[in-house]
Amino acid sequence: MEHSKSLQVLSWQHKEDRLKCREFLRDIQQQRDKSAIRQRIVQFWKNELQKHVDAEEAILFPFLQKHQFSHSYINILKREHDTIRLLAERLNRNDEDYYLYKAFIKLVDQHSHFEDEIIFRKMEEDIPQNELSQLNISLASAR
Repeated sequence: MEHSKSLQVLSWQHKEDRLKCREFLRDIQQQRDKSAIRQRIVQFWKNELQKHVDAEEAILFPFLQKHQFSHSYINILKREHDTIRLLAERLNRNDEDYYLYKAFIKLVDQHSHFEDEIIFRKMEEDIPQNELSQLNISLASAR
């Protein structure tokens, strides 16, 4: 789903992340070199995804709380971020396990989908466009 320009930074990041997830899953399904896959996933986490998660926690979560967004949704987002971090730490321990790779990638993909289809849609319904635009600016500067 395409979102308004006011959520463009997050929406584009999710689109890029989900494309990478599909690429990783294809490599895992084809049982390509475990070490190379792990290295690429770790780089994806360190160079891109970790910054995205940190920005959401520093900017998006307080924004949602300020606008009295559903606590249950915010808690889901926090738990998923915690689990993504936990799996990323395991990847850093040189675990060469397709199951771990797949769990990490599927969670990232599902999390991005949940944000795009549920969270962002609800934000667009409930929060004024000018405030969403400010959020977009804040997130863009955090990249």
